[in-house]
Amino acid sequence: MPHDLIIKNGTVVDGTGAPREHADIAVSNGVITEVGKVDGSATRTIDAADLIVAPGFVDPHTHYDAQICWDDITSPSCWHGVTTVMMGNCGVGLAPCKPESREVAAWDLVNVEAIPFDVLNQGVTWDWESFPDYMNAAAKRGSGLNLGFLCALTPFRHYVLGEESMERASTPEETATIAGLIRESMEAGAFGFTTTNTLQHVGYKGRPLACRLASHDELRAYGNVLKDLG
Repeated sequence: MPHDLIIKNGTVVDGTGAPREHADIAVSNGVITEVGKVDGSATRTIDAADLIVAPGFVDPHTHYDAQICWDDITSPSCWHGVTTVMMGNCGVGLAPCKPESREVAAWDLVNVEAIPFDVLNQGVTWDWESFPDYMNAAAKRGSGLNLGFLCALTPFRHYVLGEESMERASTPEETATIAGLIRESMEAGAFGFTTTNTLQHVGYKGRPLACRLASHDELRAYGNVLKDLG
């Protein structure tokens, strides 16, 4: 049986700490089946002479939450061998978001990540409200890289508390609602939630990011969602 893919003549760095080696790699049904001198035919052959052949890189800390709306190859990460990016870091993001709160979410990104407001205003598609909606919108657009989604706590708190999220901790009832939204997002495929307590992280109108006002009881409740889901 021919292989689906043979990558020939590359310098293999396999990520295990083993010395690099000059080798071919055969792939069938999406699985590496041989590493070494590979004989036989393949549906597709890539000549990797003078190139490194290595596993893809995961970038665990990015802020492509808005950029994925207009950049389906997620540059410049793709230019550096990154194959998976994790978004939603530092407690700042774009979902969940009610239509009347879109400007607040955008200005949080402007102030924390120095993304120009005009770029966000023109580029963000806003074809979502909930966090699962946001992930589904990304899936429909498609992406050249694998996208991993973290639940940024600021928009979750703002979704439930409104502008008071930038002023106070949530009540037990509000905390339970936020925890439920995080649970829903995790069950839809999110990897966890993020927050920050860094003082320079200010957002809309120079006010603290909403996640900075979360109490210990809140954070414990949100952490317990992850614990419950394993």
